[in-house]
Amino acid sequence: MASEIHRKSLAAITLSHITVDMQTGALPILLPLLLTGFGLSYAGAAAIMTANQVVIAVAQPLFGLLGDRRSYKWLVWAGCLLTGVAMASVLWLPSYGLVVLAVILSGLGSAAFHPEALSRVRAISGSKAASATSVFFSGGNIGFAVGPILATVLLERLGKPGIFLMLVPTAIGLALLASQWRFITRDLPRKVRPAGHKAPLALGLVTFLMSLITLRMVVTGGLQTFIPLYYSPQLGNEATALMVTVLLIFGAVGTLSGGLLADRLGRRPTMIVTILLALLCLWGFSHSEGWLRLVFLGITGASLSSIWPLIVVMMQEAMPGNVGLASGLSLGTSYGATGLGVAALGAFADHFGLAQTMTLITLMPLAIFVLTLFVPEKMAKPAVASD
Repeated sequence: MASEIHRKSLAAITLSHITVDMQTGALPILLPLLLTGFGLSYAGAAAIMTANQVVIAVAQPLFGLLGDRRSYKWLVWAGCLLTGVAMASVLWLPSYGLVVLAVILSGLGSAAFHPEALSRVRAISGSKAASATSVFFSGGNIGFAVGPILATVLLERLGKPGIFLMLVPTAIGLALLASQWRFITRDLPRKVRPAGHKAPLALGLVTFLMSLITLRMVVTGGLQTFIPLYYSPQLGNEATALMVTVLLIFGAVGTLSGGLLADRLGRRPTMIVTILLALLCLWGFSHSEGWLRLVFLGITGASLSSIWPLIVVMMQEAMPGNVGLASGLSLGTSYGATGLGVAALGAFADHFGLAQTMTLITLMPLAIFVLTLFVPEKMAKPAVASD
């Protein structure tokens, strides 16, 4: 296998990743329309988001396990297509049940895409799997950031038919995949472990890290879902879409910078400082207006996201020799925590109101801060060769 990344293939997979997560990222912007159109409660609206996220959380590890036994390369383009088509249909369906079914199908498409796409990234990345994987995940961050603002602009300018234009990026992604399919479908050489090799599993640490992932994703998912619901009546859809987009764009910056900060400051100090910064900026966000509110929200997004790559790396180190399983657990936990957390916040909002729900979300980083005090600074060296 070549030592260099096949850049065109990586670009095709990454751009496809952008389109997949762009569709999922647009869902919170559709919630106010669905809430009004079907006369839903806040819990009912949040349940739409929950259905999508929980399906991704459950199905993604299953698709990963399936891919470990046999590679289904076609799931890359099939997952991309299903995610886009199912999400574009949401506003046109005549019943709440069909809407839930559509977001479930979109979630299945996303769950099918991610594990096989990651496998394809490794297959075309040569000796630079870590760098290629970082680029791939950055594409997802960009997709989540672009989705809300693009969906809002299309709906505001063209009405419901505008949502079908969300399929244009999907079509471009599929065309790029087709142009590089010969390289993308190359097989990934399997590495043979020494006879008798057994990788220890730090179960307690894995559970601890999954708790961190859960809290972090509930805060982020809560902001993405309840910012539109809370601020749309006051500021309009475009302003709230901009807020969600700023949160996610700066989240992409945080994802890329978290590892660099940890190399300089250490893992625990980086996590403690960034969570304290997120806590302060969430307070500033809730007590400010205009551009200053966006600044506080952007810093919050970067701070919350900066801990994500550190947690994933620690999960991999806690499960040496099972990096794929560690990655699947990390991603599965993140989606599941988002879905179930948003559902719980929706029920809370129905009982206590949106203002109190936003207050609860701004205080939740306190729990993350407490957990970060117990993050181990040094761990057993990961089995890099088994990645």
